[in-house]
Amino acid sequence: MILGQDPQIFQIGLDGFIWFIGIVEDVLDPLNIGRCKVRIIGWHELNGPGLPEKLSTYALPWAIPIRPVSHSHTPSDIRIRDWVFGFFLDGKLGQQPMILGVFPSIPQQPFATNG
Repeated sequence: MILGQDPQIFQIGLDGFIWFIGIVEDVLDPLNIGRCKVRIIGWHELNGPGLPEKLSTYALPWAIPIRPVSHSHTPSDIRIRDWVFGFFLDGKLGQQPMILGVFPSIPQQPFATNG
């Protein structure tokens, strides 16, 4: 527990369920465990007038796909430009994304940048 903090702030299940939608930008996981980098809408926005610089793909946190127990060691079939749905394991901190599923859709181009 962090001194001066409510002990429930960082307890899984009591922070609130912070979910997201994002687009996959990288699937070359150096640990080879199926993780991918996802640009999460509302968290890793594009740059623009009055907005901070766009977070590079390299700087995005690795997102871990949740798999069924019957396929826990099979490689992920997530591809670059897939749209995914997930949640943050660390709640509002937003640094530990977990992927629950992939939207059945036509792969889209990466987000456009201004300039």
